[in-house]
Amino acid sequence: KLKVSYKVSIYIPAFNAEKTIEYSIKSIQNQSLSFDEIIVIDDHSTDSSLSILKSFCKRDKRITILKNPGDGIVDSLNFGIKKANTRLIARMDADDIMHPQRLFLQVERLESQREIGLISCLVNHVPIGDHDTRGYQKYVSWINQVCSSYEISLNQFIESPFAHPSVVFRRELVTKYGGYRKGEFPEDYELWLRFLDKGVQMEKVNNYLLDWQDSKERISRTGFNYKLGSFQNIKSIYLKKW
Repeated sequence: KLKVSYKVSIYIPAFNAEKTIEYSIKSIQNQSLSFDEIIVIDDHSTDSSLSILKSFCKRDKRITILKNPGDGIVDSLNFGIKKANTRLIARMDADDIMHPQRLFLQVERLESQREIGLISCLVNHVPIGDHDTRGYQKYVSWINQVCSSYEISLNQFIESPFAHPSVVFRRELVTKYGGYRKGEFPEDYELWLRFLDKGVQMEKVNNYLLDWQDSKERISRTGFNYKLGSFQNIKSIYLKKW
């Protein structure tokens, strides 16, 4: 067990997550690594998410609830990074589950290999509901095969190489190259392409450390910025730089 303080901040954007936020938070609390804080950015939820989170705060002083001063996922993400008190930032979603060794294995890799700027992991695809998940299953199978820095760089224009809530990155990358951007494109994929364009090394820990829930309500299924054309447009912008 790696005993550390003021080293890792986990930040979670949350919108109407009353059905899932409890098991997501509990999976973070069960980490084998001692972390500094959990920052939850509430994006104007209208369900009971906030009351659930407040009950957690009473029992765990590491949890901070913040209200998104803007609107939407990009504002939530950037606000969470801004408020973090550590140099390592771990992404998490309000409907996913961390395996107990996730933070330990990812932080250990970042601490031992200073040339790496961002670390991810293998993920389990977890279908929720009765919708067709075959496409996502193929995508998850693909990202789990793209692990080394070389493979990620080589395959960056095929598809986004990471499950967004699986990453841990150095906060200094955002200071140097900027945070998430708004636009008609997937905000996470644009950030990965920008980091790669700047020469940032990224890798995956070769362990399954996140259960990635796939419900028909997930934003990557419903949002305009995650349609096929949006991916193609952002690819074209960075392909021109090659």
